[in-house]
Amino acid sequence: MGSGSVRGSDGDAWTDDAGWAAVLQRERSLFDPWAEGTAIGIVAREVADAGGGGGGGEMMVWERRDGAMHVGHRRFDGFASAGVAVLFVAAPGALEAVHARLPAQALGAMKLALRAGTMLLYVLVPRARLVDDGCEDFLEALGLAFMGACR
Repeated sequence: MGSGSVRGSDGDAWTDDAGWAAVLQRERSLFDPWAEGTAIGIVAREVADAGGGGGGGEMMVWERRDGAMHVGHRRFDGFASAGVAVLFVAAPGALEAVHARLPAQALGAMKLALRAGTMLLYVLVPRARLVDDGCEDFLEALGLAFMGACR
């Protein structure tokens, strides 16, 4: 996919697949429980705000395939057709700030971005599916205790 306007304004943060793969490898204990085909997406806020209204855009995808995590890119045409369990929407500069902390502190930086509101999280599947697909440890590592006191 093409230009910075399609991906977002955070430049290299969207194209450094090897850097993101290093994060997934470093944090593999969080991703090992994921069911085959489970995926999360990260999209620029300006792309999400466009809502897929014809122009579409690109999202980065972390997906479990063939027993391992992979970084890829998919077309983003809106929330309903995203095809991911969880979608992170990054304000300008947010993904770049996380990328600057690769690989050792990337998830910590992501957690800070979520707390600061520069990155938003949308859960696109039912909570039971997140548990069945093994996402609980990953979400809790980001400070998202989505199960609450009802464990």
